Amino acid sequence: MGHIRLGSLPKSKKWNQVVDLLSSNGSAEEIAAASAVAAENALSSAESDPVFSQAVWLLLNAPLAARGPNYLESLHSLGLAVPDEPSLFDLTAAMSDALDRHGQALGGRSDLGEMAHMALIEAITGAVEPQLPSLFSPDPSEVRTALGRLAGGDRFAKLSRDFFARLVYRALDFFLSRELADHVGSTNRFDIDSNRREFDLALEHHCYQTARIVEEYSGGWYGKHVWRDGDFSRDDASKFAGYAFKKLNSELRRRRETG
Repeated sequence: MGHIRLGSLPKSKKWNQVVDLLSSNGSAEEIAAASAVAAENALSSAESDPVFSQAVWLLLNAPLAARGPNYLESLHSLGLAVPDEPSLFDLTAAMSDALDRHGQALGGRSDLGEMAHMALIEAITGAVEPQLPSLFSPDPSEVRTALGRLAGGDRFAKLSRDFFARLVYRALDFFLSRELADHVGSTNRFDIDSNRREFDLALEHHCYQTARIVEEYSGGWYGKHVWRDGDFSRDDASKFAGYAFKKLNSELRRRRETG
């Protein structure tokens, strides 16, 4: 149930366009947009993946837990087995364990679930860590404060953008890496390692720019929902993710058509 394996993209007309762009030295932006169109069904299937849904639910609720009066109790209610004074590592390790347990309970984690797992840990770490003292080991209260700040509209908007950008990048790279291997060598597009690294960075940047459309709506949606309901159900997480993917697919397609 919902254990989605991405497998290989069919040799469709859409994917042949990706191959043609690689062969003709198309830009990373053009290749990313074409890849996203070819992989649209696979990306959209994330909505029904249980580990992905759980990752989005934690993304929505963990900042609220840190901002509320019953920090530890709230984290435990999210299934996060943390010590009494959790560090950032304790928090992300607990999230990782919770996602593992969730996947195991449903028979195993999918490719998309694995990508969502990594995207969540990286996004939370990337948002919290810069707020912590750099010269000394942060106090657990500073970790809580930094995590709680992400429950603000603007900060959550940036957090959600980062999460979805990382997820889309991982999904596109999953497919592209197989084809890119055929374009490495002295007479090919990636004749030296730096060319491949530059391409990867450009692809990552393209995904981050595309995910701006998620940032534009998620902050206001988050604040309005917290004010109205106080927290997020799994159904709320599913609806939020579904709309985010709808916007992302639309933006990726638009960039392909106007690029």
